[in-house]
Amino acid sequence: MLNYIKSECYRVANNMWVYATAGILSFLILFVNLILYWFQNNTTNFRYGTTSYSFSNLVAQPMIYCYMAFIIVAILYEGDKRYGSQKNSIAYGISRTKIFAGKCIVSLLTALGILLVVMTVYIGSAMILLEHKGPVEASDMLMEVPAVSLIAVSALILSVIVLEYFNKSITGIILWIFIFSVIPKALFYIGMKVESLMKIALWLPENFFRAEMSINMSQCIPIWDTPEGMAKCLISGVAGIVIFSIAGVALLKKKDI
Repeated sequence: MLNYIKSECYRVANNMWVYATAGILSFLILFVNLILYWFQNNTTNFRYGTTSYSFSNLVAQPMIYCYMAFIIVAILYEGDKRYGSQKNSIAYGISRTKIFAGKCIVSLLTALGILLVVMTVYIGSAMILLEHKGPVEASDMLMEVPAVSLIAVSALILSVIVLEYFNKSITGIILWIFIFSVIPKALFYIGMKVESLMKIALWLPENFFRAEMSINMSQCIPIWDTPEGMAKCLISGVAGIVIFSIAGVALLKKKDI
């Protein structure tokens, strides 16, 4: 499996889409901060040319990390079945479960590399260009990373599963969206009438990020600001990693047979 991971790392290092993704995200962030800077210096009473407003766009939307995890996995592995690269790995005697584990590890390393580049551009450009003012600070963004990290890893693992298991990528994409977004929202709205179900719903990231934090121009109250909130983020992430890992191994073993 180590040789498989090494070969995948080499393939990623030569994948121009990985560099394009990091470049496009960095450019968009820099462009937005430049627009805010221009308006701040050329418009009277413009309220949004601050580091707080720039940072709040990410701090208020932690689920972006999960969606980006899926996009990165799709960039790396969505075309495997079409181009036959996975058949070659299986032909060399590598089981689907080892391929699954290898893809998770390589996707995670790739995501971390892209995250490092993008966050450097994000924080650096905002601190240089914008007024240091408002409730949301760079520390809030930096604390968001460990708070959301395990949840994002669980999203990444699920992404590998659905793209690996289903023959049609669109089926996997739809299932991923249902598990991470549609089902949690449905449970939340049903839970508004069924109290016991609401307790379960509020352990799902889509729901507790939306219901248990408040980020705006006047206040910054992220869920990870308290020990209990941070614990909830980490426990939810660990639960997702365990559940999706077990499900992935079981499903792919069955597919091997």
